[in-house]
Amino acid sequence: MKRYILGMLCLLLGQESLALNCCHQKPCTQNSSWWKRGWAVTVFGGPLTSQTSSRIISGADFEGSWILAAAVSKELGRVYKDLLGFELEFLGAQHFGKQDHFELDPIAFIIRWRGFPWNNVLPTTLAIGDGISIATSKPKLEVKRRGKSESAQTLNYVMAEATFSMPSLPQWALVFRYHHRSGMFGVFHGVHDASTAFAGGIKYWF
Repeated sequence: MKRYILGMLCLLLGQESLALNCCHQKPCTQNSSWWKRGWAVTVFGGPLTSQTSSRIISGADFEGSWILAAAVSKELGRVYKDLLGFELEFLGAQHFGKQDHFELDPIAFIIRWRGFPWNNVLPTTLAIGDGISIATSKPKLEVKRRGKSESAQTLNYVMAEATFSMPSLPQWALVFRYHHRSGMFGVFHGVHDASTAFAGGIKYWF
């Protein structure tokens, strides 16, 4: 009988201890951890040209106009040994100089490659993306170059980006970005080429 009572006490104490441990366990954070990780903020600026893409190399024809932009992105996931990532980005850009409108790129889908053999020395990524660009008014340089009929406030948005970090500070990176408004070969309002900015800045992953 004593053994039975002692056994029941041990069982009850064990269950109480287990319950207390369960109460002190942190809640499951699988979903929240995905939401919390993979964010980045990018700030960049640079000169703008309305030259066609095919003639940028031979004569970019910068016309005294600049952009200053800030973007927030969220990584959706990675594949291929975590070397290929997929992101969504939200961007806003203020134009200065010969045009002063605001540009909003509410969503862009980005693919980022991280698999470079020198990443132990110079962590590097390359990214390309596509989305929508909305200007608060028809950009003056685009109108000047193409005319009103070949310009529009809402166009396709294309980006390309290279980042370079230090191994000791991998969350920070220097950024070089190609920022392009395009009609997607006439799909948007019959527009073909619009404007391009070549920019530099910084990125912070968190």
